[in-house]
Amino acid sequence: MRRDKLIQLERTFRSSVRQMRKEMQRVFGEFASINEFAVLYILDTDGDKKASDLAKMLQVSASHITTVTDSLVQKGYITRRRSQNDRRVVHLSLTEEGTAFLKEVEAKKSAYLQSKFQAFEDAELDTMIHLFEKMSRSID
Repeated sequence: MRRDKLIQLERTFRSSVRQMRKEMQRVFGEFASINEFAVLYILDTDGDKKASDLAKMLQVSASHITTVTDSLVQKGYITRRRSQNDRRVVHLSLTEEGTAFLKEVEAKKSAYLQSKFQAFEDAELDTMIHLFEKMSRSID
């Protein structure tokens, strides 16, 4: 019985995540990829980072993060700056345009999530929050 429930949970969870990811990509689509958004969010939250640090944080390859950051540099959302101490090290920084863009996309993301969860009662949202926090703790 429990095994069946876990299988159903896995399928439902995977399907929900996949659908939300597709819809979030549509929300960001014309502006940025999900990974571009993630890089901007990290730089905004944590400050300057090396590309290798971003790749580790996002669990993607170095070549993938290079492609993502090249796109963001081209759009004017981030800059590359060589370290004064070690010229081999390149720091990535958010630009003013990147900050403004991030705020715009955050607003769109927030509106999307509010529309998806408007049918839920506050108690249901509290339960979801509790369960996701519990799951997060069990993963750490």
